[in-house]
Amino acid sequence: MARRGAQLLIGLLLVFAVVLPFYSATLQTIPNGADHYYMIDVGETQVVLNVWGTLHATGYPLYVMTGSLLTAFFRALGADAAAAPGLVSLLWGLAALALIYALGVHLTRRPLAAASATALYGLTRSVWVHNSVAEIYTFGLFLAALLLLIALWRGPLRGRVYWLAFVGGIAIGHHRAAATLILALVYAAWPALLRTMRRRGRLRTLALCLLIGLAGLLPYAYLPLRAGAPWVYGEPGTLGGLWDQFIGAEAARFIGAPPSLAANFAMLANVLLTDLTLPGLLTGLSGLLLALRDRRLRRPALTLLLVGLGAYLFHLFLYSDTLSALILHITLSAAFGWLFLADLALRRAAGRWRLPAAAALTGAALLLGTALVSANLPFIRALTTDPTGLETIALVKRTPPGSALMIAWGTRHFAAGFARDVQRALPGVVLVDHKADFRALAARGPLVTPDFTFYAFPVDWWAERLGGPVYLRAAAPGLVQIALEPRTTAQPLRAPASVVARRLTCAPDGVTLALDWAAPQPPAEDLSVFVHLLDDDGALLAQADQSAPVYGWRPLTTWGAGEVVRDIYLLPPAVRAGTVRYGLYRTLPDGQFENVFEDGLPLRCED
Repeated sequence: MARRGAQLLIGLLLVFAVVLPFYSATLQTIPNGADHYYMIDVGETQVVLNVWGTLHATGYPLYVMTGSLLTAFFRALGADAAAAPGLVSLLWGLAALALIYALGVHLTRRPLAAASATALYGLTRSVWVHNSVAEIYTFGLFLAALLLLIALWRGPLRGRVYWLAFVGGIAIGHHRAAATLILALVYAAWPALLRTMRRRGRLRTLALCLLIGLAGLLPYAYLPLRAGAPWVYGEPGTLGGLWDQFIGAEAARFIGAPPSLAANFAMLANVLLTDLTLPGLLTGLSGLLLALRDRRLRRPALTLLLVGLGAYLFHLFLYSDTLSALILHITLSAAFGWLFLADLALRRAAGRWRLPAAAALTGAALLLGTALVSANLPFIRALTTDPTGLETIALVKRTPPGSALMIAWGTRHFAAGFARDVQRALPGVVLVDHKADFRALAARGPLVTPDFTFYAFPVDWWAERLGGPVYLRAAAPGLVQIALEPRTTAQPLRAPASVVARRLTCAPDGVTLALDWAAPQPPAEDLSVFVHLLDDDGALLAQADQSAPVYGWRPLTTWGAGEVVRDIYLLPPAVRAGTVRYGLYRTLPDGQFENVFEDGLPLRCED
């Protein structure tokens, strides 16, 4: 018994020894900025777990409660606020792999083969990425693995049916995708269910299972209790808002027949082939099908086939986006197919063929593992080191106090939320998304947004929501103020434009040039702006040219007579810099540039 226990422990340590170095290399330690579908909610999760907030529908309350507690624990041990939520995912992911390994050993009595299949599964893309970022899916995988372990455990297991109802209720309460496991679990536990119904009665058993399962919904009480947290999604403090969270009303657009079955099939095929590779997918399916012919493996093989088939068919016919919760169920089935194929091959390789069979299986595992690492390591590292989140935080920290800052809902909004709620770096700034009441906000103070906002939300969009013309002017480097009234000057002006005020400011991140443009009449021609940083000899060190003032969004022909248009440019720090040269220019038909106005300032920075 002690020897067997040592073998089991060695196998589990082997799994962790294989996957942990790769997970460590890709663990996200910065606020998220990537907008790949794997990452779209990661930034929100980083904020929520640090402030005991609430997540987007369906709320995932049990995950948020346990994750918030674990995040606080990891931070107490010295983990960074951005990294701690990722460690929560890693912890649940490792626990899930441990259960998968335990089930594999229990079904095949082959610790090394089970460890190999589990480690390979851990290196598939959807598993690997969710062990590296703050997301809900490793917790769901842990619950799915626990359900399979309970259902497929050979021999007597006291209260098996009720344990399945309890854990199943928690799993469905966490993520509704767990409902696709029901058929597989009922099949796996059917003998135990029949015995329980004969002993306790059919209706009593089913009613008790239902009541036990409903206990998995009790964590939803967390949402209204935390309705006043720094980061709250929706309105969980109201009955209607709580119901919308519970049913995931906003995700309803993804559920139902897809617009194109062929496109959905292609999308699923692409994801599965990326996760498993074509040989991995085919061998996994083959292993499950061949195991159906083996009396010892028939029930677990059919159970795992139902797990993968249920998730696949729901995703193909009733879901029109990529849902990792279902993908993980499909790839888990394939991983057990690898294990069953290895078990069958080793059992049928007798005598002198046993060693060659083991060598062939080892070589195949190494080839698949190498292929997975080669494809996934650079991809996942690029996601988890994407600097957009840090760049967004650096940008929003320039927001003038007292402003309302609009960043559309998404990864950049979450990064700004991290700056506000976790780093406490935006005092006096109200962060809103694109659904806010902009008229009320503009009446209370400056309304500011990043310059890139106007690609998705142009000036006309703002004018419609604010009920009249809007006037754009720079508020800080990279930030634009949307004003309802123009600023004007009575100073004498010259055509096409004059600079009525200018200021150079030095900061650690560079040199800021602020210009106030104005024109006596609306200019008849749009001109571009040049801003050059020169050394004492007049050589160009850096430039911040724009196609038009205010980051390209205020062409000269949109100016009013006497309107003051604030323009701000950020130049990098340069030791040898002596002068900042700026002006207006036009582009000639032959591609040459012609300066229309130019001026300069010596680089003597003001405090």
